[in-house]
Parts: sequence; C-alpha cells; structure tokens
Amino acid sequence: MAKKLDGNTLNETQIQFFNDSMLFLSTAAEDGTPQVGPKGSMRVLDANHLIYFEYTYDHAYANVKVNNKVAVAGWDAKNHLAFRVNGTAEVHEDDEFAKKALEGSKLEKAAVVVVTIDEIFALA
Repeated sequence: MAKKLDGNTLNETQIQFFNDSMLFLSTAAEDGTPQVGPKGSMRVLDANHLIYFEYTYDHAYANVKVNNKVAVAGWDAKNHLAFRVNGTAEVHEDDEFAKKALEGSKLEKAAVVVVTIDEIFALA
C-alpha cells in the first residue's frame, strides 16, 4: 500500500535511494494508454527535481510531449525500500540547460527531462 508522505522535498534517504536504485518512468499517451520503462540515467537534480537523458525518443518521449504528468518509482530489494514520486516533466532540447546538463556525457544527442516532484509516496 502506498503511503503519501508530507511535502514534495526529498530527504537524504530518498535522495540516496533515487540516485542508487533502478528507476522506472511511467507516462501516459494522449489517449490514456499507459507506458512504463526503466530510465538508467535518472538521478536527483536537487531535493525537488529528478533529471534524465531521453535518447531513445520513443514512447516516453512522445508521451511526455503531450502529457507531462509522470510517475517515477524504484525498489531497493536489499534495504527493503520503495518510493514513488508523482511529478510534472519539462523537456529541454537544444537549449542552454540541455547543453550544460549533457556536458561530459557520451551522448551525441539527447533531450534532457526534468521532473518537478509534486508528491512522494513510500511503497514498502
């Protein structure tokens, strides 16, 4: 059962969790068709935002462009922790933010997606 936590700011345990766990992004198409997939580049940008590099330009990218409401969830089996955040995604492409975020990465082309955290849930 998911337990909604107070606020929309990650604490230190949650920051470590979102930086160290495999995370899955859930999106929905314009017609409501759900989609979920792993995002290996997802990490914490700051205590109120997650960030990932969108380089497949496939379902998640198309969905976020038409419906920016997303959920990100992960599970740390070793420590029996699971969290989900619901948030609002903003896609950055070819702007200064994207260029700076991609510096030092091995990606030749990628959009940079920032998820503003709206709600945090403990799942375990």
